[in-house]
Amino acid sequence: MTITCSISMLRPHTHLYDVTLDIHPLDGPTLDLTLPAWTPGSYLIRDYARHVQRFAAADDRGEPLPWQKIDKTTWRIVTDNARHVRVTYQVYAFDLSVRTSHLDGTHGYFNPSTICMYHRSRSHEAYIVNVQTPTGWKVTTGLECVSADKNHGQATFRAHDYDELVDSPFECGTHRLLTFEVDGIPHEIALWGRGNEDERQILADTRAIVETTRAMFGRLPYRRYVFIVHLVDGGYGGLEHRNSVSNIVDRWGFRPARSYEKFLALTAHEFFHVWNVKRIRPAPLGPFDYTRENYTRQLWVMEGITSYYDHLILLRAGLISRERYLETLADDIKLLQSQPGRTLQTLEQSSFDAWIKFYRPDENGPNSSVSYYLKGSLVALLLDLEIRRRTGGARSLDDVLRYLYEHYGGDQVHDLYSGEFARRPGFNDNDGFCRAVEAVAGEEGGAYRAFLARAVASTDELEYDRAFDAVGLRLVRGHSLEKENDHLPAWHGLRLKTEHGRLKVSVTLAGGPGEAAGIYAGDELIALDGVRIDEERLKARLAERKPGDTVVFSLFRRDDLLHIPLQLAEAPPDTLTITPVESPTEEQKRLLDGWLGVEH
Repeated sequence: MTITCSISMLRPHTHLYDVTLDIHPLDGPTLDLTLPAWTPGSYLIRDYARHVQRFAAADDRGEPLPWQKIDKTTWRIVTDNARHVRVTYQVYAFDLSVRTSHLDGTHGYFNPSTICMYHRSRSHEAYIVNVQTPTGWKVTTGLECVSADKNHGQATFRAHDYDELVDSPFECGTHRLLTFEVDGIPHEIALWGRGNEDERQILADTRAIVETTRAMFGRLPYRRYVFIVHLVDGGYGGLEHRNSVSNIVDRWGFRPARSYEKFLALTAHEFFHVWNVKRIRPAPLGPFDYTRENYTRQLWVMEGITSYYDHLILLRAGLISRERYLETLADDIKLLQSQPGRTLQTLEQSSFDAWIKFYRPDENGPNSSVSYYLKGSLVALLLDLEIRRRTGGARSLDDVLRYLYEHYGGDQVHDLYSGEFARRPGFNDNDGFCRAVEAVAGEEGGAYRAFLARAVASTDELEYDRAFDAVGLRLVRGHSLEKENDHLPAWHGLRLKTEHGRLKVSVTLAGGPGEAAGIYAGDELIALDGVRIDEERLKARLAERKPGDTVVFSLFRRDDLLHIPLQLAEAPPDTLTITPVESPTEEQKRLLDGWLGVEH
């Protein structure tokens, strides 16, 4: 069976893609077509079928065929043994995110998982995609282009199977296209939107990220790579693919340097996924069941380790300094330590529950859960330092990833160099990663297994001090207001946000003074001790108070005015720096330089 999917966007102001599927040859009295419920890399059921409308089917004579939905993602067509079926439908696309699709007068961006239906038992067969755009638009995607007629806005692409199709987003429009080569392999950057970006800087820094990551793994495992970048107000996020990526960033976020660093870190993070996730993966992450959740306890390996390397790649590429890199680590440690949920949810649990928790944050999230990105990155840091310490710097987490790539990194779709299909299984979801660490760094009497059991499968606090001591560094914790007031700052245990001029409680932290007093998330704070407050005034008044003092918050809960006394507590440390020890040993210096690179 061959499926040809024709996608037209000639009426962009309707936000409707017109889709035609031609399917032949067929056998049997019925044909089931399915639209995925989620997109790989974004672990949440999104039910893309809800955007389908005007579904219809006809045989090769153009005669209508009866059909019905048999579940939320599947259409069953009664073919009456027809050899050729044509299916038409429309997909509404007006969600500007990296995991969905968007169509307007300026561009058409789509993830094929939201547009292209498939036959479950024949998803391993080739897919032909015809794209028709308004005149003057160009089409950029990681798929192989079979033919193109720019004068008539038409182009044809080929996917070896449905998995490759789903992993190849399309950017269609009048975007700018920046190009460069690494190892003779072409790379494209498709920029949609405008802001305060510097194209030459983006080009140079992206090339540096590609070259640095390639140096770590040894070679680039693709024949071409596409960066799709959407510049929008306040946007941020990315979604990795096998030989492409979709990133969305703040259009004004390229200056100053600290803001631009956020763009670079996102670029490095998503590009690192070329290896970690798209080729190195636990067994449950491919081949996929696109209709339901695909569970794994190893998302911390996929996303946490990648998060650890995003800024490390920037350091190795010379895009940030050693001092700045240590600042980012300190910020991450401080952020994790501010999350009460770290004492309730393990990294394994966080990974497994991503489908119901991570992408559905609420006011209790910081109290009940931990991010497998954030804690996972810090576990990766500590594991890297532990391996370096135990092997005297002879091995590192780099070596573990290279081992995983060598043993489990076959392309899920097809080998881009041999052209042959090579569906190598992923590593064991229970202990495959631990076995890789032991294979690289030695069993050490089960030391690494014990380390991972504590860091990943328990809620014990991470042991930062021991890890940093190995490289001659130490953590210094403190309070930003202590010196100003000659006493420890007072704390209310609330996270606040200002919405439309109103000061509201976004989170009441578990175990804090706010929870004990009975202040809820959603309460609107209007006064402290009878005097009106906003966020800055509240901060100033609390700076005058000491732990143990009692204050009265006046607030609106829904439409009721309440006056609630709250006893302030000692604030947890809100500053953290990573500094060198006074007299590092030669071994500490050597391990530090091996980790962060030798300073010149």
